[in-house]
Amino acid sequence: MMTTAIVQSLKLGFTWCYLLKCRDGYLLIDTSYPDYFPQFQKSTAKLEIDMLEIKYLLLTHHHDDHAGFAAELVRKTGCRVIVHHNAAAPLKEGRSEDTMQPFNRRVRFIFSIFRLVHRQFRYPPLILGENDMVLTGDEPELLNSIGIDGKILYTPGHTRDSISVILSDGRAFVGDAAMNFLRLTGVGRHPIYVEDINMVYASWKRLIEQGAKVIYPAHGRPFSARELAR
Repeated sequence: MMTTAIVQSLKLGFTWCYLLKCRDGYLLIDTSYPDYFPQFQKSTAKLEIDMLEIKYLLLTHHHDDHAGFAAELVRKTGCRVIVHHNAAAPLKEGRSEDTMQPFNRRVRFIFSIFRLVHRQFRYPPLILGENDMVLTGDEPELLNSIGIDGKILYTPGHTRDSISVILSDGRAFVGDAAMNFLRLTGVGRHPIYVEDINMVYASWKRLIEQGAKVIYPAHGRPFSARELAR
């Protein structure tokens, strides 16, 4: 039996994380920074979800605001990790790769200040195990195998390891492939930092072609996928 209906949203600092009901528990999409693990525990308790019910952790990419407490969650729950293979090396080192450029000058200025108090972009290392699921591209069947009616797409552009989840009803959980965040920067729905802007647009096109209707970003509130088509 597959389910698409039950999704819980958790706001942990700047990062929205998502719990999807699967056959034998839950799949969590992303974590926040390392220090937000206690808040995560409180949030799941309020939802009456035992952390041991989290059977899978899908990381949309390896950055510290997405994988920050991944190692601690895996240690305490034994959940299996789902990632793109390009995430393996930085996760093992517990660091965010410095391969991106700010989308515009305003982003550069704002984050030059942010870096004064957030210099390291590091987090507890996560070493992938033999039971974890390391992807090399799109994965249309994996979610179905755990009872979620959806698919995983490789959506690079923000980073080279970015992946997204599209459910059969059109809800798309995209990490930082698109954002609804810091409007004063003038980025629109673009990631505030990019590796390759042309790949960002190609990923947006594929999300729409593969059925995305509502975008659930890791930063900001959901919005219509039609906004990416513009």
